[in-house]
Amino acid sequence: MTQIKRPAIKIAGASLLAPLAVLMQILPPLFATPWYMRIDLVAVPWILCWIVFGLKTSLLCLLISAPLVGMLGPLAGGLVGMVMKSVASVWMFVVPALFAHKAGGVQKLFENKPFFVLAALGALLMRAIVTVFFNFYFALPVFFGMTPEVIFGFFTALQSFVAKSLGLIGLGAYIAEIVFWNTIQGIIDLSVASALGLIVLRRLVIKK
Repeated sequence: MTQIKRPAIKIAGASLLAPLAVLMQILPPLFATPWYMRIDLVAVPWILCWIVFGLKTSLLCLLISAPLVGMLGPLAGGLVGMVMKSVASVWMFVVPALFAHKAGGVQKLFENKPFFVLAALGALLMRAIVTVFFNFYFALPVFFGMTPEVIFGFFTALQSFVAKSLGLIGLGAYIAEIVFWNTIQGIIDLSVASALGLIVLRRLVIKK
């Protein structure tokens, strides 16, 4: 069970999986938060591309599809949507790729379950940190024109079950909501892509 190495096949793989990411964007989201964050399967093809073809190919796949991801479908978000989906999702395969390199390959990463869980936790942590920062300083000010005071007031009044159950307001409510929903999205991305990736890799082994 190993990643495909041929450059021409890698480019073809990125070109085939990029439209799939766009298709996932065009479809209605699984869920949408009050600040228009989509919970969807857009990043699954990007992660799948890493599993099957490698890190550089997955980055190419993201670059090809990201502009259309920001333009098409419900709650696309334009430039803001393109940037946010990219900077949030890229860690879902960059961090596991680093762990795979240390483990000796994707196959060994998946076989070493504790190491894979550590890789997943690292990816989710990076996603949480980046999305908290980018939402506060980029997405919410640019997309909604929110100042810090308005952001804190919005997430305090939001009263979703996450912040409400923890009794959080202001900055605490903001961080809790952003981290929670990005963690849910990251878990969905990694779980679905890993399951599909293992199936594809095993079929490749059988054909060989």
